[in-house]
Amino acid sequence: MANTVGSVISKIRPADLLSFLGLFTILAILIAFQVVVGLIRAIYNVYFHPLSKYPGRKSWAAFDVFRTIARVRGRNDFEIREEHRKHGEVVRVGVNELSFIHPSAWKDIYGHGHAELQKYHPPSILNKNQIIAAKGPDHFRMRRAFLPAFSDKALAQQESLIRVYLDLLIKRLSESAKSGLPVDMTKWYQLTTFDLIADLTFGKSLGGLESGESNKWTQMIDTMLKLTPMLLLITSFPILARIFTFIFGRKMEEARKKHFEYAASLAMGRIRGKEQADRGDFMDYILRSRGEAHQLTDEELVHNADLFMLAGSETTATLLLGVTYYLLSNPETYKRATEEVRAAFDRPEDITFKEATQRLLYMMACLNETLRVFPPVPLALLRITKPGQMTPIAGHMIPPNVRVGVHHLSAYHSPLNFYDAQSFHPERWLQEVYTDPASPFHNDRRDAHRPFSFGPRDCIGRNLAYHEMRLILAMVLWNFDLKLDEGMENWENQPIFGIWAKPPLRVHIAPRKAT
Repeated sequence: MANTVGSVISKIRPADLLSFLGLFTILAILIAFQVVVGLIRAIYNVYFHPLSKYPGRKSWAAFDVFRTIARVRGRNDFEIREEHRKHGEVVRVGVNELSFIHPSAWKDIYGHGHAELQKYHPPSILNKNQIIAAKGPDHFRMRRAFLPAFSDKALAQQESLIRVYLDLLIKRLSESAKSGLPVDMTKWYQLTTFDLIADLTFGKSLGGLESGESNKWTQMIDTMLKLTPMLLLITSFPILARIFTFIFGRKMEEARKKHFEYAASLAMGRIRGKEQADRGDFMDYILRSRGEAHQLTDEELVHNADLFMLAGSETTATLLLGVTYYLLSNPETYKRATEEVRAAFDRPEDITFKEATQRLLYMMACLNETLRVFPPVPLALLRITKPGQMTPIAGHMIPPNVRVGVHHLSAYHSPLNFYDAQSFHPERWLQEVYTDPASPFHNDRRDAHRPFSFGPRDCIGRNLAYHEMRLILAMVLWNFDLKLDEGMENWENQPIFGIWAKPPLRVHIAPRKAT
């Protein structure tokens, strides 16, 4: 055999290889080789990989491209949810990735009491200057500098700053109501939360509520949502990625640089704005760490200010849209929440952080239920299991260097965790249900619900977010009678590209009827 192959090779001339037929033959051999290697790799991934014993779609285990297609369509998170419904509490959702929904997985993956699992970030979005990507010591330092800005003392100071934008939102909605036309709540909630967080971050509004126009952050989000399907497809194929980078790389880098310069100008203006000292905003408290071991550099402040704008605004607007939609889709629930707000307060001026927290228990249950059925962060925040050893997660011993996470949407919609899991039932969060064995919600595994994540890297803005949600929703329910516009009945059926697509939510608004 060896002699035969050697005889064939000896007869091949270099000129033959450079002919059209020769080049075509070489290309065909290379393609065939790649196909064979790909098939061998796929067979290994499905049947012999260390994760092969875990259930899930074999196509996702074999080839990353099939998961990419689901992402491009905005269906990835819904399909992971379906895999959990079929296969239970742990599912293989990629060549080297597992998804969990059992409550104990939160502690095992994200919690205290064990060595921290490394966060997984796609290289293209890694920014070491931001707290979400910072490694151990830097994360601890940044968190220590940021925490005072979200303390009870800080929240008390921030309430008057926040109130300005709530009052302006009500004014704008009142003006829109006079037209008799449906109002796009997506627009107004986003303008409110971005203006509000800009004031707390930069000491100035972005002017969205004043002008009714979008700002650079909302424009950036809209652009990214439109581009995400194409970018996901392109970045999954190296050749396409190189071509795209060659054609559009410079423009994208210029756009990124321009946005950063804009954010930096706002942040540095606030950092150097001595006249705004002691106003109680984020920068006020963070800058007090100057001279301490945990102080932040100007560059770190700028990058994290940009993060605050996105994380503090986009998620709150998403939740407010979700709760508005689900309330108006459930008339009895909407009636009960509205009556609670109006009975609790004689004047909108009386609706404060403290009073809303103490008096609006059912409305708070509505917000918690929305955080479950329509979580602002629907995906899994991935970690990587320890190198060189097995990692225990929810009763399973997971091999080294595997991407793992609790998938929010799947955990919250799972009948293993919640009764009638895909329906909107605020009652499940009322205190009396916890101690009533006769309630269908009594056995809900509420510790599976961690919308602000868990452990040493949980969301530091949780309390501020809850206060914002309470006040904005309470003010809207106190002032207006609301009704969904025609065609909005299935608004929640929208794609997810890392975040919900959030199409316009059209609502008919009228001044509340006198009682």
